[in-house]
Amino acid sequence: MMGKNDDFKDLANRAYMAYHQDGIIDMMLGAGVTGFGLRMFFDSPALIVLSWMPFLFYMPLKTHITAPRFGYVRFTGEEEERTKNTRYLLLGLLALIVVLGLVVVLVYGRLAPQMQEFLSQNGILLLGGMAALLLVVAAVLTGLRRFYLYAVLTLLFNIVGVLLSVNEGLMTVLLGLAIFTVGAWLLSRFLRAYPLPEEEDGRDR
Repeated sequence: MMGKNDDFKDLANRAYMAYHQDGIIDMMLGAGVTGFGLRMFFDSPALIVLSWMPFLFYMPLKTHITAPRFGYVRFTGEEEERTKNTRYLLLGLLALIVVLGLVVVLVYGRLAPQMQEFLSQNGILLLGGMAALLLVVAAVLTGLRRFYLYAVLTLLFNIVGVLLSVNEGLMTVLLGLAIFTVGAWLLSRFLRAYPLPEEEDGRDR
C-alpha cells in the first residue's frame, strides 16, 4: 500500500511539474520585469502599468494553451497547495509592483536629501536583493526550481550594472528579456512535447 501511495505521489508531482513547464508564468514575469525596467529607464510613472499588466494574461494563456493539452487539471493535496501558491505568488508580485510604484511616486520626494542620495546610490541593489529574495520564496512555495536561477540572475544583473555604471533601467530591461527568453524556450518545448490531438492526427497521416 505504501508503494502505491508513493507511486501516486510521484505521478501527481510529475503531472504538476509538466503542467507548469509551459513557460507562461516565466514569460509573464519577464514581461513584467521588462515593463518595470522601461518605467525606470524613461523615468515615467505612467509606464508602471507595463510592469503589472502582463500578469493579467496568465490565466487566459493557461486556458488557451495548457488546458487543451492537459484538460482542466484539478490537483489534490500537495500539488493543489503548490498551484494555489503559484496564483498567490502572481497576486503578490502584482501587489508589490503597485506598492513600490506608489512609494516611489508619493514618498521619495518627501525624504531627507541624505536618504534620497543613499537610495539613488544603493536603491537598485536593495530592490534587486528584495526581488531575488522573493524569487527564492517563489521557488520554495511552488517547487519550480528555475526560480532559483532567476534569483541568481537578478543579483548578477544588478551587481554587474552597478560595477559597470550601466543605467539600472536598461539592466532591468535586459534581465526581463532574459527571463522572457527562458519562458519562450520552455513554451516552445512544451508545445512540441504536448501537441493538440488534431496536430497528432496530422502527423500520423
